[in-house]
This record gives sequence, C-alpha cells and structure tokens, in this order.
Amino acid sequence: MLTTSTSNYFSFVRPLFEPFYSTTGRPSIDPVVFVKLLLVGHFENITSDRKLLELANLHLGIRSFLGYKLEQSLPWHSTLSRTRQRIPVSVFETCFTHVVGLCVNKGLVSGHTQVVDSAYIKANASMSRLKPKPVIWSSDENRTTLGKPSTPRLTTTADRLQHIHRFHGNIQKATPNKSGQLLSNLTHYSPTDTDARIAFKTGKPRQLAYMTSVSVDAAKHVITHIQAGSADRRDSRNLLPIVDTTQDRLKRFGIVMSNIVADAGYSSGENYEYLENRGLNGFIPPHGKYKDDRSDFTYDITSDSYICSQGKRLAFDRLVVDKQGNPKKRYLARASDCKGCPLSEQCKGKKAKEKRLHHTYYKACYERMMKRLSSRFGKRMMRIRSATVEPVLGSLINYYGLRQINTRSRETAAKVMYVAAMAYNLKKYLRFTPVEQGGMVIALPIPDHFYCILIYFCNSHLSYVM
Repeated sequence: MLTTSTSNYFSFVRPLFEPFYSTTGRPSIDPVVFVKLLLVGHFENITSDRKLLELANLHLGIRSFLGYKLEQSLPWHSTLSRTRQRIPVSVFETCFTHVVGLCVNKGLVSGHTQVVDSAYIKANASMSRLKPKPVIWSSDENRTTLGKPSTPRLTTTADRLQHIHRFHGNIQKATPNKSGQLLSNLTHYSPTDTDARIAFKTGKPRQLAYMTSVSVDAAKHVITHIQAGSADRRDSRNLLPIVDTTQDRLKRFGIVMSNIVADAGYSSGENYEYLENRGLNGFIPPHGKYKDDRSDFTYDITSDSYICSQGKRLAFDRLVVDKQGNPKKRYLARASDCKGCPLSEQCKGKKAKEKRLHHTYYKACYERMMKRLSSRFGKRMMRIRSATVEPVLGSLINYYGLRQINTRSRETAAKVMYVAAMAYNLKKYLRFTPVEQGGMVIALPIPDHFYCILIYFCNSHLSYVM
C-alpha cells in the first residue's frame, strides 16, 4: 500500500507502535499512515477527523503522501480516533523528540536560549453542561466499579466557598434581571471532560480549556518542548517541569541550555533559586506584588536588618508562611524604641507595640534577577521573547489546528499538541536553507521522492508559514 521510498523516512514510527499492535486478528491502520494523517490534519488546519478524511479522499497530493492509489479506500475517521486514544502519550513524545533531532542535525537549534510561554486552548466541552461539585458521595452513580470517585469532589475551604457565595450574591444584586451565575473551578466541573478547567481573561468570556505551554529556541523558532496542563494552574508552577524536560531533551543531542526567558507570569522566588542552582540564567520580570524597597526603611544586607528613618534597627525575628504558602522573613523593632518615637502611631499603628516588616525569603534572588534584567543584555532578551514565542503560539492556534482540542482528557490533548508541534517543526525543517559561505554556489542533489511530495504539499500552503 505504501511506496517504499516514502515509508522509509518514517521507519522510526513502526518500532515505537509495534508493542501496541496485535499480531493476530484484523489488521489495523498502518502506523506510518496514522502519523502522516495526523500531520496532514495540522498542515491543513483541520480539527475534525471526519473532515480530515473527507479532504484526504479528494486531495491527490495527500493520497500520494500517504502512499494510497486512486482506487484504494482510506481508513475510517473512527479508526483514527480510536488509534489516537489507545497509543500512549509517551509514543507521541518520542516522535516529537525525533523531529526535534532532525532540526538539530540541520542546524536549526542553537539551544543556548529558550523562550517559554503558554496559551489557553479550547476544550471539547460546553460551559452550559457544567455541574456543581458534590460535597459528599450521595449515590452509587458517583463511584466507578473500582470504588474510586468518577466525579471531582468539592475540596475548597469553607471560607473560600463563603467568599464565592458572597460574590455571587453581589452579582445578583447588581443585575437582578439577568440569570447568570459565577462559575468557578472550585465549585463546578465538566461531566463531559473532567480534566478541562474553566479559564478566563479580562474582557473575555469564560470557557473550558487546557493550558498549552511551549519552549521555543530563539535561533530559528523551533519548538523544543510542548505540554498540556490545567487551565487553572499558574504559569509559575509549570516552569520547572518545562525547564527540566527541555534541558534533558537537548542534552540527548549534545546541546547545552544557558538562558531561560519568560514573562512575569512565571515569576516566583522558587523558580529564580531553582534556575540558579541549575546554572541557568533566567530573564523573568518580577510580578507586580513584589516590592524591592520600603519607604523610610533601608535594608542592611550585612546584618540582615532594616534601619528606619529615626535610626532604629529592625532585627530579623523568624520565618513565617503566609496564607498562600509563601515563606517570608519577619523583622521586628524593639518596643522601647517605638514607644518614644514621634512617628510611632503613623509608622506602626495604634494597637501594635512595635513595628513589623516582612519580605520574601528569596529577596536576594529577586534582586539579582532585577539587576540582570536592567542590563543591556537583559533588555535584549525581553525583546527576543516577544518576537519569538508569541508568533509561534499564534501560528499553532490559527494555522496548525490548535484553536480547539477535538479529544477529551488531558492525556489525549497532549497527544494533539505533540503532533501540532511536529507539523510546525517539519515545516521549518523543510523550508530552511543553510547560508552559503564564501560566495560559493553549491549544486544540491535532486531530493528523494519523500521530499518532493512533502515540499509540494508545503508549498501549496505558503500563507501558513511565518
């Protein structure tokens, strides 16, 4: 069914899929055909398996790429969906790593600077079908046959739940003629896709979505890592696994990563300290809540204390943890010093006996980061960030079939994202031409059958390429 010259370039696929194929029974879809069909779907910006097979049946270029003749029938769209569900996500990740290796061998990946960012991808579920999370298991239908709960349980605290109800009541008072309600991940879930989370941005309606996080090489904008995460998880919580996976993947090809560039959403003291311990230079602006200085107070780094405007010292007292779980250092002045101070009530208040100050445990990491960002090289890194990763995410969403996930569960969403990143990198790989050196003209050999087909296929979609 497949031409020999075409299938040889995808020969790495069959050994990966072989453990999941049975040697008996009805033959299933060829793994090479399966991977090629998924790539075609993202090349053509199609999110439906049914529409993908309809186009493949009519498109001679796609048939030739797949190795099918005119009289041969293509697989059913349901076969494509079932195969995607049964193959584990590790196989898709290995295929993606292989494509990254092709880009590395061609000189498309420098590796020293990786830019990280994320975006919401709409899930295959509706907001109108959300259900409230049960507090306790009241019926057997909420349990699976193994005794594990199939419905997410209400895990928020009573204070947080009371705050949500109070906020909902204020909305109803402000707009009594509207029947809207406050939908939160703490109180509601999607029975269609329990892994999808409610995502929202200022000025935009809420939607069920997944979080796609990417790491892009700054040299030629090749995607070196992509992952699917929960839409209700902060970006700062995703940075460490992104850095670890990207660094391990690049090490396989002998590439050393040096710089990590991201926006303020990935800012946290833990992330700063972790990057320094790994020998990486981070370029991540601190978030808006961080205060680098205190009015009327001067920090003395040698004695680890503060000096007020009256010359009194606030010594380090102990470490405390706030409600969000962030470690902070507390500094206290002597009660005798504050008692006779003319600015006592204005400084510490009427009830407190002494002045108290807090700052983050990672203050030194924040200061080093701010000094690095204020340098000329740091400002250049931030310009590179906006020009590197944002166009890549925009291309994946608008031109490579990631505007919506057509599957359910986070694992299958990750499979879709891996194939989309493979399609994007393959387009980069095929259109890259090495720079000629010394003004010499080199006569290149005629491409093989595989490259003729794929280059013809890519040239018919020039508008999709950055």
